[in-house]
This record gives sequence, structure tokens and C-alpha cells, in this order.
Amino acid sequence: MSDDTTTMTTTTDVRVPQLTGVPANEAHDRALDAGILAVAENAFHTAAGRAHVGRQEPEAGTPVEKGSIVRIWISSE
Repeated sequence: MSDDTTTMTTTTDVRVPQLTGVPANEAHDRALDAGILAVAENAFHTAAGRAHVGRQEPEAGTPVEKGSIVRIWISSE
């Protein structure tokens, strides 16, 4: 009797969406849709969604594990 039991580790990679240049509230939605979480690294926010993402890490297109965090910096422009 042979034991052909194989242990498989599955990690689901997703690609980081383009968040730079989009409104902060849309960036959060895009990240969630991709299976990741966008976390603002600065506390600057403006009312009514006028603030946009000025920078993100990692960059768009980078493969990351589902559930990862992408850091964003919010700009007032």
C-alpha cells in the first residue's frame, strides 16, 4: 500500500491595481476588488473624495499574495 498523499500549499497571487491618480475612496474600492487592502500612510484627507492617491507601494502590476496590504499616500491635488 503506497501513500500518495500530497500536501499542497496554495497561495493566491493577485496583481496590485493602479491606485496612483485615482480618488482615495476609489483606490480603497479597487484594492478590495483585487483582494488586497489599501492603507493610507498619511493622515491627509479632504471632504467629498477630492483627495487622490499620489503614490503607492508596491507599484501597479506587482504580484502579491491575496490579503496583502498596499500602502498609499494621499495627496490634496
